[in-house]
Amino acid sequence: MNQPKVAVVILNYNGKSWLEQFLPNVIQHTTYSNAEIVIIDNASTDNSIDFLQNNFPQLTLVINKSNTGYAGGYNEGLKEIKSDYYILLNSDVEVTENWIENTMNFML
Repeated sequence: MNQPKVAVVILNYNGKSWLEQFLPNVIQHTTYSNAEIVIIDNASTDNSIDFLQNNFPQLTLVINKSNTGYAGGYNEGLKEIKSDYYILLNSDVEVTENWIENTMNFML
């Protein structure tokens, strides 16, 4: 049986400092073979987009044209992502080893 495709989606708005602190950990511990990490930028005015493009070019980046708030930002950005499952992860979360496998085992 094929593993379902999973998108780990992080909404960002002027959160470069959170991305610097927590994103490397998310990348390191997202070991599920059919997962992609997607950052939805909610029209940041800091240099979050440049930071992501320069330091994490392997990630998918969706850029919203305007900041529509938390729910609106996710709703707008998720329209651009095709996946079987979506895990919405705050940018200030530190994940641990096997976090996604445990999550997927629970959902499946």
